[in-house]
Amino acid sequence: MMNRLLTVLLAGLVLTGCDLDLNDPNLPTTDDVLTSREGVAQLAVGLQAAYSGQLVDPVYVTGLVTDEIGAGAGTFDSYKYVDIKEVDPDQASRDPAVAPWGGQYYVIEVTSNLMESAPEVGFGPGTTSGLLALAEVYRAMAFGNLAQIYEAAPIDVGLDNPEPAFAPRAEVLDTVIALLQSAIARMEATPPSDAFNNDILADGFDLENTAWAMLARYALIAGDYTVAENAASQVDLSVLSEFRFSASDPNPMYGMWYASGNAYQMRAEDNFRLEAEAGDLRVDYWITEADDTGAYELLDDLPRMDNAADAYAAYLPDEMKLIMAEVYVRRDNDVASALELVNEVRTQCPDDTALDEPAACLPALDAADVPTAEAMLDEILTQRRYELYLQAVRWSDFRRFGVTLPAAYEFMPTPQNECDRNDNAPC
Repeated sequence: MMNRLLTVLLAGLVLTGCDLDLNDPNLPTTDDVLTSREGVAQLAVGLQAAYSGQLVDPVYVTGLVTDEIGAGAGTFDSYKYVDIKEVDPDQASRDPAVAPWGGQYYVIEVTSNLMESAPEVGFGPGTTSGLLALAEVYRAMAFGNLAQIYEAAPIDVGLDNPEPAFAPRAEVLDTVIALLQSAIARMEATPPSDAFNNDILADGFDLENTAWAMLARYALIAGDYTVAENAASQVDLSVLSEFRFSASDPNPMYGMWYASGNAYQMRAEDNFRLEAEAGDLRVDYWITEADDTGAYELLDDLPRMDNAADAYAAYLPDEMKLIMAEVYVRRDNDVASALELVNEVRTQCPDDTALDEPAACLPALDAADVPTAEAMLDEILTQRRYELYLQAVRWSDFRRFGVTLPAAYEFMPTPQNECDRNDNAPC
């Protein structure tokens, strides 16, 4: 997805702001990139590659904290400390806290450059609309990942603001929602052009449906139930939006967990399999029984992550049904409507869908099985566990459902390097 030239180009953009003059006559200059249509188009392609390359960090941090995955016997100590739920000051500041922070702000910086340059280089309205909506959606997803991992984060960032103030998580979520609403309104007013959809947007990624799905996800997390319900209802459930990879551009989970040796090895904790309802076909969709000896737990294999070309869903369609079910319970105390949606998720079998998605193929529940709102919320949380495995949402689920975290901490600490350079950091 991102060739060597574009990798260098984006690294220059993020690390040096507007100075892309890397003293190599074969590389584009700042003006070439930010003031030409070809350069801006490359930047948009690179943005998508940059985000997909950073996917692994929110996934593994959330997975370790919530016991979706466990560390292998030879894994670095910084990952083991997250897995055993103890925070050592010398370990907490290493990769599990640092990597998601740096990776998501890398993406945010690229979106800043794209949002500034896209309207200035002479694209037609439809292509400009697509580029700006793309930047807003990816910026929202990056800030959303930060809001799920950290208690506070800077919103107003850039080279002109070297010590940005930290915003509380609620304000970060407000920013995410505003960005997604802006992207949706932009695409409705001026649909992205065929040139954008065919030549810039990554294959397999549905921008409009992803914007609605992310709006539903983050409005739910923020407690804005009406926005969440409306957004979830707008998602076309017959469409799968995903990040696609290849042998030359490998899935980052494969790259970290399967291609990097024991130091980065993480696998499914076997409690995912052992605690599932009998007959739930989603277990075999996500994991393969292995019972390998990990650092602290027995670990199963991850067949959907063990190939360089394995795709990763931007969201899964049934998440929308579970979002609406949760809204009906929390906002309306409407257990009956929630049960209809939960049963649609439970009873879907692999032959019922043309998409590559998990399908439980379980029997329907009746009202006697979930007689109260509390019982229904417990069922929704269980369905989210098996439907949305390793989708980097379970940490937020635990907070929202009042589950006691396995970890000894509520959020990942602010990285030490941010504390060292920014007097405004809450360290």
